Amino acid sequence: MKEKATFDINFWKSFSWFLLVVIIICILPWVLAKHAWIDFSSTGEIGDTIGGIMGPFVAIAAAGLTFIAFWVQYKANIQQRHDIAIERFESNLFEMIHIQQEIINGLVIEYRNQYNNIEKKIGRDVFQYTYEEMPIRIYVGDGTASYKLKDALEIDGEVRMRLDLTKGLWFLDHYYRHLYRIFKYIDDANPLIIGREKKYEYAAIVRATLSPYELIMLYYNGFSHPRFKELIERYALLNNVRHTWLASFEDSQMIKKKFQDDYSPSKDENRDMSREYKKGAFVYTV
Repeated sequence: MKEKATFDINFWKSFSWFLLVVIIICILPWVLAKHAWIDFSSTGEIGDTIGGIMGPFVAIAAAGLTFIAFWVQYKANIQQRHDIAIERFESNLFEMIHIQQEIINGLVIEYRNQYNNIEKKIGRDVFQYTYEEMPIRIYVGDGTASYKLKDALEIDGEVRMRLDLTKGLWFLDHYYRHLYRIFKYIDDANPLIIGREKKYEYAAIVRATLSPYELIMLYYNGFSHPRFKELIERYALLNNVRHTWLASFEDSQMIKKKFQDDYSPSKDENRDMSREYKKGAFVYTV
């Protein structure tokens, strides 16, 4: 919208100058005929003289009008290419979001309930079950044992740093790889076509498709994937995370602190942030 407004202002500015030249051309014959300091009696008929004088001005005005026409067409072509590039970007982005939803819908976990009957968790229900209920063999403390993920994260804060090594969670690898590619696609967009503020808007659209438990799982998964963690912090992907659902009280308190207005993003600079998120993960900062 800003580029289009600039284009409109420049066009009307150029058109105003052209209109001024046309008015001068129309007035100039009368000025020369009535108030000129040149004696036309020795130069032939006044009409021929004025015609000879005004001819170059008319030619210049015609050339100027032609230039403006070409310039307007040139700007229109640039705007059209810009619009086409954005349309192509958005088409690809929403197709990737659609594929991500298909990946989620394809997630299935089968387990036996207390009555020894087989039950299933499908789609987004998988994330809650994986986080709060599913027993997983995880390296906690000095050894490996079967834990619920939330309990393991509460007992040992280092578990978050090696979730990518936990075999029981590998079935989510496809989900995370493709989700990462979506945000990387947004981040890699040409900044001359899609600025940072617009990139954040696109990232926020993707974030809005994530369920509460997807955000919880994303929170912990990000620690073992530094490149994804950078995107999480750049586009405030954890803005809507429910901190009371996190495994530890320390995590919950850390997020509440980052959301406070008096917490400056500069506090997260020049120190080890591998075990916590910068403020930008929760609040978008320019």
